[in-house]
Amino acid sequence: MVKDLVASSPFINLEFIEAGKILNESNVENLFDYYKIDSGAVSFNLNRDFVDYRITPFFSKEQISELNINHFDLDSLSYFQVSEFLNHHSFSSIKIEKSDIAVYLQLPDNYDSYLKNLSKKNRHELKRKKRIFEERFGEKSFEKSKDSKIFEQFVSLHKKSLGEKGEYMNQAVEQFYSSLFEQENWYIYFINNNDSMISSAFMYESETADYLFNSCRDHTLDEFNTGTYLNDQLLQNSINNKKQYFDFLKGEEKYKFNFGGKVHQLYDLRIKV
Repeated sequence: MVKDLVASSPFINLEFIEAGKILNESNVENLFDYYKIDSGAVSFNLNRDFVDYRITPFFSKEQISELNINHFDLDSLSYFQVSEFLNHHSFSSIKIEKSDIAVYLQLPDNYDSYLKNLSKKNRHELKRKKRIFEERFGEKSFEKSKDSKIFEQFVSLHKKSLGEKGEYMNQAVEQFYSSLFEQENWYIYFINNNDSMISSAFMYESETADYLFNSCRDHTLDEFNTGTYLNDQLLQNSINNKKQYFDFLKGEEKYKFNFGGKVHQLYDLRIKV
């Protein structure tokens, strides 16, 4: 299951890594496509804050020797990836630490089954919050777009977010998102009210799974549950399109579990050669 989520994700594609180069440190030597090396220590070359899953690491004994690698500091690995890497080598010391979690759903065949699988409390809360939204706005369908003007609205709305989230979308990050948006399978879903975007999601779609990479909303409307309504629409869309999984990706936010999400534990791997 988690193997499918990693394999279908955008994060192991070279196009994603290429787009992320703008976020990399300029004073560190890149190694191959996915890694950097600094004083003999190998790590992934794109900051973990922007990458939810990693490619399964592989280095031959010859490469480790020729490149004078003395440490591996690898993050955001599923346990099967840790096992695969360690099974190929013996090292002088190994430290495996639980780190981030991702949260995902295995989707049923229809939306009614999804609702039945929720706990009674979460099902009741979802219906209550949707009712509050619809009493304020009516029934709003969400829209899907690859339009540059919609991207600009998404960025503008994101910059209005509260706290660290509002500071996140700096010039380099905006350029990174713009590069992703130009690639295949990246879309913005949003809810529109009177020609104004009130909540939106930056999504990647594979054949089997949908990945919620980022989202934002108009915080002046928080009392009307615009984020909850959007997420419910996203899940309905994934189910209707016969996707097997919906992945909320990294983060322990409560709302992900309110929607029935399950934990995908990730690990950091510290190795001394």
